[in-house]
Amino acid sequence: YDPPIRENATASYYLMNDIFLQLLLMGFTSSIAKWTECLEPRPEGLCTVSLEAHRFAPPNMALPESARGVFWIDAGDDSNGHTNPWVDLNFLKPFPPESSKYGLWHVMDATPAYQSWVDVPASYNYVKHLNSIGTRSEVNPATLTVTWSACGFTCGTKYETFLPLPISSPSTQIGPNEYIRKAMVAGVTVATWKAYRIIDAVGNRTEYFKQVVAKMNGTALMLPRSQEAIA
Repeated sequence: YDPPIRENATASYYLMNDIFLQLLLMGFTSSIAKWTECLEPRPEGLCTVSLEAHRFAPPNMALPESARGVFWIDAGDDSNGHTNPWVDLNFLKPFPPESSKYGLWHVMDATPAYQSWVDVPASYNYVKHLNSIGTRSEVNPATLTVTWSACGFTCGTKYETFLPLPISSPSTQIGPNEYIRKAMVAGVTVATWKAYRIIDAVGNRTEYFKQVVAKMNGTALMLPRSQEAIA
């Protein structure tokens, strides 16, 4: 029995254990940095993200070229929460052939990373509403007309049923990557906005990408993917 040897062995054990824990923590922190986009948390499960660094979905080559890509919906006055810095149509999925809506493509509006909003209080309320009624966008890729339906309290149940909402939004292309978008109720136009394709059909940034980054001061709100949520 040699007390100094035992003491040295114990000290070495704790030193190696401490080094291992530090390396583990460094690796975990590095992994967090790699997979999270969130900069700051916001109400309703939202967070702010960098437009420059955001990872858009890859081009959905099954989607017709006319609708493929990422679009900026510019409502003008951003304080009302109606502007979408991006709507990523590469998230769209086709209705199956047996569906009465075959030919249209769809996505749930609260799908993480599908769309983003301006960082203003009105956007928080808008997203809360989307989540509460379970809205779904239904897109005609030939005309870029969007209609909506909602599943309400049936969402996620075996009785899930989508009922149409009385609003549609047709788009008219007026130039390369530039559109006029309308909101229509019962055939009456209630609002008109500009829209721009900021990521083209093959995944490249268009001339409008820098414009949306500048107008949004570099950030936007989105519902993060589950592994990107921050406290």
